Amino acid sequence: MDEPVHAAAGTRRWRRLGKRNSAAVFALVGVGLVAAAVAVPAFETILFVWGGTALFVALLLRFVTTGATVRATAATDVYATFAGNARRLAGTGPQRYVPDGDAVSLVVGEADGQTTFAPVVGEADGQTTFAPVGERLTAAVPGPATDAAPGDRLAVLVDALVNDLELVESATARTTESGAEVTVTDSYVGTAELFDHPVASVLGVGLARALDAPVTVESTAEGDRLVVTCRWDS
Repeated sequence: MDEPVHAAAGTRRWRRLGKRNSAAVFALVGVGLVAAAVAVPAFETILFVWGGTALFVALLLRFVTTGATVRATAATDVYATFAGNARRLAGTGPQRYVPDGDAVSLVVGEADGQTTFAPVVGEADGQTTFAPVGERLTAAVPGPATDAAPGDRLAVLVDALVNDLELVESATARTTESGAEVTVTDSYVGTAELFDHPVASVLGVGLARALDAPVTVESTAEGDRLVVTCRWDS
């Protein structure tokens, strides 16, 4: 009988040192340089500058490197697997983000001669509904004012995609008569699968909640760009 095997793994040493100790190292260097400036008046100006710079870097590292991150490739693989399974269940019908009180559901497919929507997870009237990825992602995005125009809400969502959620490198948006078009560059979640893509989902959920109306979303990948077209009833 084979001997039992025990395995263990830890963070790579260079990552562990970089994440946990870089701030402390820079802080110690900064304090040492400031102390040297006091002890050696002839070089106090340059030593104070170097010491202040090191302390500033230590402060930045303390607040920037506060936790572990998930690699973009891993996030993409997880998303693509679940999205592919959902697409096989739902088919290739139009994707609508439909508000229902405080919640928003992703409704896929055409209703059987109906124009109303039933935003509950499951199947009904020729449609399949899901809880969208954007429902949780937009939880921390500031809500719209009661009289906010669609363009104002769109600007908040685009800024959140880049700066708060950090899903894309950059994004531009423009409104149309009854919709909007958003173009993002370098999405950190891959775009080979576009069913309820996180970027599109954030836009669909955010706009549907702000407008209190269904928002149809179509996504297309164009090289390193993702183009998301949103349409709603005027």
